[in-house]
Amino acid sequence: MALDGIILAKVKEELDTRLPFRINRISQASNTEIVFNIHAQGIRTNLVISLHSIYNHLCLSDKNYTTYTDASTFIMVLRKYLQNGVIDKIEQYEYDRYLLLHVRALNDLYDEKEYYLSVELMGKYANLVLINKEDMRIIDALKKIPPYENNNRTILQGALFSYPQSQNKTDPFTINSLNLEDSLVKQYQGFSKVLENEIRYRLSNGEKYSDILKEISDSHSLYLSKVKDDYEYHVIPLKHLLKDYEEYPLFTGFEELYYGNDEKERIRNVTNDIFKYVKRQLKHYETKINKLNESLLSALNPESDRENADLLYTYSDLNKKGLKEITLRDYDDKEITINLDPRYSIKDNANRYYQTYQKKRKSISYIKEQLEIASNEKEYFTAISQQLSLANYNDALDIKEELTRYGYLRNKTFKQKKKKKIGLYQCTYRNYLITFGKNNLQNDFLTFDYAKASYMWFHAQGYHGSHLIVDCSEPDEDLIRTCANLAAWNSQGRYSGSVPVDYCLCKNIKKIKGAKAGFVSIRNQKTIYIDPEENKNLDIKAI
Repeated sequence: MALDGIILAKVKEELDTRLPFRINRISQASNTEIVFNIHAQGIRTNLVISLHSIYNHLCLSDKNYTTYTDASTFIMVLRKYLQNGVIDKIEQYEYDRYLLLHVRALNDLYDEKEYYLSVELMGKYANLVLINKEDMRIIDALKKIPPYENNNRTILQGALFSYPQSQNKTDPFTINSLNLEDSLVKQYQGFSKVLENEIRYRLSNGEKYSDILKEISDSHSLYLSKVKDDYEYHVIPLKHLLKDYEEYPLFTGFEELYYGNDEKERIRNVTNDIFKYVKRQLKHYETKINKLNESLLSALNPESDRENADLLYTYSDLNKKGLKEITLRDYDDKEITINLDPRYSIKDNANRYYQTYQKKRKSISYIKEQLEIASNEKEYFTAISQQLSLANYNDALDIKEELTRYGYLRNKTFKQKKKKKIGLYQCTYRNYLITFGKNNLQNDFLTFDYAKASYMWFHAQGYHGSHLIVDCSEPDEDLIRTCANLAAWNSQGRYSGSVPVDYCLCKNIKKIKGAKAGFVSIRNQKTIYIDPEENKNLDIKAI
């Protein structure tokens, strides 16, 4: 799955039909994703530029891109020079994988200045560079490249901008036939391996080269073919894959391809080390529980230590040191071997056994208390882990806030602005309103602040997952099954069979004293068993 120069040329064509773009706002959706909110022909939309090493692309999108609350230095520079500016021209050289955006904007003295924005979508070298058109000096770049990393091209503030190196290839649209003896990627501009394989396949099946070029030239679509767990795509159907394909308008196709992957990248960027932290905590408490269980097992049998101590006191007049063990006859005239510490006498070893006996006897209640705490913590982080696996960007922020609130993360690692309300998810089914949460804060708010006592509440039994309510006190079987399926699908049991889902009126839900958000006790519940499946007919929206 890779963007080639010919696909980028089609992107440029689509963008050209909508020029000029007025830049309203510039924001950062992830470390490698810049979003320009623009006005184009009276319509507000987003120009999304992704510089990811694998998923790099450029498209127009109406999707909601949640952005960092704290802008990076590079974003601040872009805002300073380009905010409220106008993109009035786009250039591409030799079907290469970069575009040069011409931008006009006013400086601090309200003089109009011209800038270039070089959008370079070349795999691991993907970059975004802001250039002063007057002297061709680099103002700033997303990724800096010092001379010791690349002798041919330096990308640093103040350095003279140089275009990406020309490949000296032939324009495929200026010739009537191809040289099939050598790699087409090495010979012709804009070709990727996928396009080469497609053209070779079509030529071998009797299609004319001129007809293939015309199909490319006339295309305004993106054709997606699923191969294993990924997609291959181009502006013409990829027949050589011998797979079914889906046709989308060009930019819609990019959204289908990349929005989900970009969302995951945004979550990783925002949550920083939360995934690793939760995994580390789970491992820590699993180890602690195992050790506590071993200690409890030992502590539950302290009498053997007392008996050893009594027996050693009986023979304390031996007064021997340096023994690792000793065999004595107990009170039933049976031989018994007792382990000793060679550093101490018989009497001192007896005292040590008495001390161990007292510690074990007193430690049982403490070990049980610690075991309960560790088990609760493990349960909590298991729930957090499950919630992270289903989280979108805003859900991940909520989880981060929750961990900060409970003291697991330091305050300085969390810089999100205070939100007016906690987000929830909602859909309508047969005129009934179904609402659910995806993390502990959302679940807690839903159940105890948002829901009315007469609403019906659903939750997958024995699994971490969503609390779900429906604004109905006596739902029929169809509504119960729909709600139960949605609750099971948004739980840890998503891919299990016959998931039990409890449901009851919200008035029967109580908070557990001292428990963290999202943990509740219920009464008067009923249970239904569901094989979870995604219900694509429900129009679920964040509220």
